[in-house]
Amino acid sequence: MADRTANSKGMYNERYCEYLFVHLGSSGLYADVYNTFGLNRCPAAWWKASNAQALSTEMGALVTKLNGPRYWIIDRARIRFNTSTTPPQGTVRSFSGQKMRLLTTVDVPVVNGVPGIQPYAETTVNRTTNFTFSRRHPLRVLVAPSGKRYAMQAYSQIKDPTLTEKKLNALGSRLALPEGWRYEVRRLRKDLTLRTVARTTVIQDELENTYQLIG
Repeated sequence: MADRTANSKGMYNERYCEYLFVHLGSSGLYADVYNTFGLNRCPAAWWKASNAQALSTEMGALVTKLNGPRYWIIDRARIRFNTSTTPPQGTVRSFSGQKMRLLTTVDVPVVNGVPGIQPYAETTVNRTTNFTFSRRHPLRVLVAPSGKRYAMQAYSQIKDPTLTEKKLNALGSRLALPEGWRYEVRRLRKDLTLRTVARTTVIQDELENTYQLIG
């Protein structure tokens, strides 16, 4: 079965939610990522009623991470679905009346015996994508002591339900940045597209906002 490509635009500040179903694979823990974007706007009542334990039973997962609500900071995206997986990426299924799409998988690290993504630690997402940031909007960037830069691709209301797009430029004063890290707000002269093949490196801050490696 050939891979297929999907395109989205007008994504900036659009709401979505995800279920991450964690499984044990041959090389460790991974999570199947189901996403609401383009199918619904993650209705608040439905999301609040999500039952992680029941979802794990339904999907045969070790545990389920309720990952949302989130809001995109990219303007448009192209994703190539790997249709050789089981089920194929791009598959749509319904959870309690709301549709979600299987987007990709993410490697789940284990720290001190506990699975989960740690703030400011790199994690691998297994996807082939073009994520484009519009020059019409500020680019929010985390800079590591090594000089690596990570562009915010989505902000989260998981830890702070009051966080909005308008508050992102001042976010640096709130974050407990590790020594040597910086939070910067930049203006783009032209659109920025981050292209990745098969594997994408991301990090999160302690509020679970997500950033993709620029370089």
